[in-house]
Amino acid sequence: MADTFHDRQARGWTKTGWLQAHHTFSFGSFNDPTRMGFRALRVINEDIVAGGSGFAEHAHEHFEILTFMLSGELEHKDSAGNEGRLRAGDVQLISSGTGIRHSERNPAAHEPAHLFQIWLHGNADASPPRYQLLKEALLATEGRRLVASPLEQPGSLQLRSPVSIWAVAGQPGENCTYDVAADRYAWLQVLEGILVVEVEGEPEPLELRGGDALQMATVTQATLSPRTEARWLWFDLA
Repeated sequence: MADTFHDRQARGWTKTGWLQAHHTFSFGSFNDPTRMGFRALRVINEDIVAGGSGFAEHAHEHFEILTFMLSGELEHKDSAGNEGRLRAGDVQLISSGTGIRHSERNPAAHEPAHLFQIWLHGNADASPPRYQLLKEALLATEGRRLVASPLEQPGSLQLRSPVSIWAVAGQPGENCTYDVAADRYAWLQVLEGILVVEVEGEPEPLELRGGDALQMATVTQATLSPRTEARWLWFDLA
């Protein structure tokens, strides 16, 4: 297991009449045995869903499924009776557990919905499904916000997985430093903007843009410097 830069241009690609999707890890028809996930992370998809379209009802089990809305709207309905409308800045969590069926649809007639959907391996397969929605979690203009963790606490989602996730917004000229514990791993996912990353062992800083990611297995500290207004996710992984 190594530290790896995941170039947005090397992702898998799906395009239909209503969906444009990029896949960081193997998903659907994109199958690369060297890209099957990292620690608890199994799926990272960046989706653009056309207006009036969406994913018909389908089943999930085992996974913790997070949806991070960048723009547009998405309607959620599931077999447990949950309904929700996600808007820009919202984060949705479906803990699928023993199994759930759901649909996701863009209710706007002409405006696309832009989102990242991320699946984590869960550790509560014998538990019933659970739905949570965190409003406006990505709308802060600066600073870090804990959006999900295994702990139950106000203002964040509770995961059934040993992962903590921060949503971060930064402006040019700001630096943000992260320490990675010796028994932990990290993943940096850039959502929007341009981010310069300095890590030990790299002779030159890395420049990441929306869709790029950095997998960290040996890194103990990383310093992030936005070159433009930028948004990213930081994952602390067991």
